[in-house]
Amino acid sequence: MTDKWLYVIDEAIKRIENDEVELGLKALQKVQEHGKDLPEVMMYLAEVWYRLGHLEQASSLLSNILQEHPGLQAAQRQECQMMMAEIALDLSDFETAQHLLYELKESGMEHIRLDLLLADLYAMQDLDEVAVKYLEQARQKEPDDPDILAALGDMYFRVGRDAEAMKLLEQAGAESLPLLLAKGRSLAQSGQFEQAYQVYHQALALERSEEVLYGCALMAFHLGRLEEAAELVSSLQAIDEEYVAAYPLAADIYLSLGRTEKAIDALKQYVALSGFDLDHIRRLIALLTQAGRYEEAKEYQKLHDEWNVDDE
Repeated sequence: MTDKWLYVIDEAIKRIENDEVELGLKALQKVQEHGKDLPEVMMYLAEVWYRLGHLEQASSLLSNILQEHPGLQAAQRQECQMMMAEIALDLSDFETAQHLLYELKESGMEHIRLDLLLADLYAMQDLDEVAVKYLEQARQKEPDDPDILAALGDMYFRVGRDAEAMKLLEQAGAESLPLLLAKGRSLAQSGQFEQAYQVYHQALALERSEEVLYGCALMAFHLGRLEEAAELVSSLQAIDEEYVAAYPLAADIYLSLGRTEKAIDALKQYVALSGFDLDHIRRLIALLTQAGRYEEAKEYQKLHDEWNVDDE
């Protein structure tokens, strides 16, 4: 009977992958209704729901498995709890995730996945030093795992252990994205803009993420490649309109290109997004005044003065 339902789940997945989504989902629902007495089937189904993005449904199913099958084998129970914790992290439900993970930890479980989930739990709450501790434990279990080395190296950067971070990222692999970003940041901070530009472009070939696009745009700006910088920052804003750091950079680029109106628009968006940054409000007031937009300049001057008084 178990094999039958596992087969139905696999066939449902194929239906969904072939764009027969409604039919596939109906088959999965049928499995959930008729195979609920088989924990192995329900665990596989929960994993499928999770992969399909039905997080609440997956979590509810896993919770039911634990409640309805008190005699579940220890390994299966632990797998359910870890999957529930992973889902809770995806939903930013840190309290639930911590409860589940600490229950596993207190039971004496020693598993690399538990270390990594605990590291995620604390990193997502900006408790970087604690996250480092669990990543170091994971590394002790798998010293040469490139993903663990890269994650630990990136976390070392976050806590200011730059030399150790670079060493680990080198060990993780020369083409890894975290390593390229680390090199780019290091080169940029030391004023080696051309080298940093090349490194960020290597990273861009791997991933067109916000951080990579920002690094490329910033280096292109420093090197005077203004049209390229403008194109890159525009691509960044298309991906994430709320990437705050992009707007002052965009303003610098547009001013260098003589596009004052676009610079003004960028600074107005920055002020709207970031709160009241006095330096950039002053820049905006000056540009509006130069453009003869006196009423707008007065409005931002009023905003500046109000914030300045509150700050005092």
